[in-house]
Amino acid sequence: MGLITKGHGMVVHTHDCPVLSKMRVDPDKVLDIEWAPDTRKAFDVSIKIVAANERGVLAKIAAEIAEAGSNIENVAMDPQDGSRYTAMHFTLEVQNRQQLATILRGLRRVPEVMRIARVKG
Repeated sequence: MGLITKGHGMVVHTHDCPVLSKMRVDPDKVLDIEWAPDTRKAFDVSIKIVAANERGVLAKIAAEIAEAGSNIENVAMDPQDGSRYTAMHFTLEVQNRQQLATILRGLRRVPEVMRIARVKG
């Protein structure tokens, strides 16, 4: 079931969700939803990587992403003034959570990568 909530948009719950059953729900804010039958479609995931600002780091990161079979839809870099580090914002196309986990594991093996975070939203 999809529940439209103020400030959160639509939140998906199973029909037997205990949280949903405890809430006083306005019937006009509940939608009957279902997953698309073709679950093989890729979806976009945003991640932020903080890495050393050194020659070849972007290539190493891109190679790890490609090695995991993912495509980079978008990348933006945000150099930190006076810092040796750069924030990189990627939008990746992944098939499922397992592929995303593989990508993140690979990125953690890159010595110049300091921090990785999934960006929701």
